[in-house]
Amino acid sequence: MSITKIKNVTKNDSLDRSKPPKSGKPKDVNFPKFFEMKTANGITVLVIEDKRLPLITSRFVFKSGSYMDYFSRESVSGLSSVTSELLTKGTKSRTATQIAEETDYIGAVLSSGCDYDATYISSYSLKKYFDNIFDIISDVILNPEFSEEEITRLKEQRINSLLSMIDEGDYLSDKIFRKKVYSGCPYALPVEGTRESINKITRKDIVSLYEKVFFPCNLVVAFVGDISPEEAISKINEKFSLWKKNPVPETEIILPEISNETKIYLTEKKGAVQSSLKLGHIGISRNNPDFIPVSVMNVLFGGYFTSRINKNLREQHGYTYGARSHFHANKYAGDFVVATEIKNEITSDTINQILIELEKLRNSFVSESELQNVKNYISGSFPLQLETPNAIASKVINLKLHGFKDDYYNSYIRKVNQLTKEDIKLAAEKYLYPDRLIISIAGDANSLKDEMKKFGKVEVIEEAF
Repeated sequence: MSITKIKNVTKNDSLDRSKPPKSGKPKDVNFPKFFEMKTANGITVLVIEDKRLPLITSRFVFKSGSYMDYFSRESVSGLSSVTSELLTKGTKSRTATQIAEETDYIGAVLSSGCDYDATYISSYSLKKYFDNIFDIISDVILNPEFSEEEITRLKEQRINSLLSMIDEGDYLSDKIFRKKVYSGCPYALPVEGTRESINKITRKDIVSLYEKVFFPCNLVVAFVGDISPEEAISKINEKFSLWKKNPVPETEIILPEISNETKIYLTEKKGAVQSSLKLGHIGISRNNPDFIPVSVMNVLFGGYFTSRINKNLREQHGYTYGARSHFHANKYAGDFVVATEIKNEITSDTINQILIELEKLRNSFVSESELQNVKNYISGSFPLQLETPNAIASKVINLKLHGFKDDYYNSYIRKVNQLTKEDIKLAAEKYLYPDRLIISIAGDANSLKDEMKKFGKVEVIEEAF
């Protein structure tokens, strides 16, 4: 038997393997250049040509979402969501089944929906089938049927879905949190609606909303993939050139007011052994000039796994499996929220620790190393948000929805890395209000009620869900 001798490896004195290699200086992303044009009847068309694969993503976005529900008959929440979903459930020439079968036959993807600020119809297909899917999209936008049969079916499905969520603590606490934070503002209404509001929706409501939202001047279309600007414009003009140009109606903007004191809302969740906690207040709109420093501050506070909140509540105290914070930024207003799930008996202690961390962030500077870790995380994760054609389409549409400059994403990483500890402290002082919180808890309301009084006024919610 032969023995193989292993040679000794001479250690390179200049290489210390006990330390991680130094990371290079973060670089800005080169956001794809895009073509932009406005048609004669007011449609904004955006094209990012990419011929590496024979695929085309299209995204049709109307600049109105469930914010509009507030201004409908009786402020019927869920109206925009139901209307957007019905778009693909039948036209004057195609049934819902035909639309689904035609889409499946060519291996394409077709979807529709809405959020608070926009309504969208998206598709994804091979280039050779793009004419087919584009024909379907133009049909569902221009000729929706809104049949009573489909309306009834969708309403029943939505109500059943809402019923199934009644036992979810996170849903209950979030619903009350939004309602109280955005009190008197359209963002207080849930996108998905309520069982009561969905029952109220009529075909007349749907048609009325369609007429207010679906018109050329309110539409932005983005194409990403194996399609040239000439091809895209040709397709748009072929299907939409005769679509009537309506004047853009003025949207009434109703802004929420921040609470002048901390208020606690308890929602009874029968048999609950844990509390679903949402804690926060009014935040910022998406086009706020401080959005980037606020976003970086939030990542540090509760926006990623090694954030302060997660370290405190999970690692140091063992209160929860995880805790996060968010700045949800909509077109006209936004909110800040800390969310977690904890045992009933440590709900008070958890809130105390969150308040401690909020005050600490407002009153002291972050360390250079902690801030640099956050910058590295954002710099590394941001390019991942541009990996898919649909993600790119969404980003370029956001430029137009919020009035950003075309080079906004090109300089994003640079602006993040230019922030100082002074910038973070200033953002915390300006946009965090530990003494003016809305605290929404779904859990054992009776056992929590007395203890919560030390934080502020307590109200037990007894509304039907």
